[in-house]
Amino acid sequence: MWFLCVFFHRLLDYRRPEVESLAELFGAFEPMEDGSPVRPLSLEWNLPQNHHIDSPFHFVNLPSEDVARNIARRSMLVKGIYELWGEGITDDDLEKAIRGFPDERKLPYLKPESSFRITVDNFGKVISFQEQNERIRGLSYIPFKGRVDLRNPDHKFWLMEIDDYGENNGLPPVVERRIFFGREVGAADRKLLPTYQLKSRKYIGPTAMDAEIAFLMANQGLARPGKLIYDPFVGTGSILVAAAHFGAMTMILT
Repeated sequence: MWFLCVFFHRLLDYRRPEVESLAELFGAFEPMEDGSPVRPLSLEWNLPQNHHIDSPFHFVNLPSEDVARNIARRSMLVKGIYELWGEGITDDDLEKAIRGFPDERKLPYLKPESSFRITVDNFGKVISFQEQNERIRGLSYIPFKGRVDLRNPDHKFWLMEIDDYGENNGLPPVVERRIFFGREVGAADRKLLPTYQLKSRKYIGPTAMDAEIAFLMANQGLARPGKLIYDPFVGTGSILVAAAHFGAMTMILT
């Protein structure tokens, strides 16, 4: 199943490798008949048309929504993973794509008894609340029958756009505007970062690892219950703290 994977614009070289590791952690790779795992070189990835590898928008092929949801919830660098209903350069392109998306995949999320919310997100610039409302009204051709619930909806939809902003000011080079609309399958939960941030710890040293980097390393180390994480140069234990948070048993030597 192909999903739209949207990354935070940071630590660019680690974004795909983290997803690869979490895909393995959550069983994305089918076992062989003898029970040994098949480990492909990597997941299958694609980029939107005319996008650079540094773009926050990537397409990834994952075996199920459950795997996609688990990856998004645990990842440090994934902002969200979405079932893409349509994309295009213009609003007309987007409408055509959404109308062409199979009804059997849309209708279960448009029922009268369900609630929904649409969020507008623009990468590279800020748009006003009024503009956001105008963008949402522009989606009136989607036959939503449920009620709007901004706090706790059953289904969350995202209208995302990356613009041709000319001078990129450090942002990834993009050839043209691109608009995406999709249903949220899983979203990041980075609430643990403030809990483990260095300034909240009672003791740190010169080698204390930033919490985000430590959790990223724990993810790439496949930390989970039943795993042993051994750090021969533990220092102040930043990496082991992150691994222990995910349930791994930790061992130190210094």
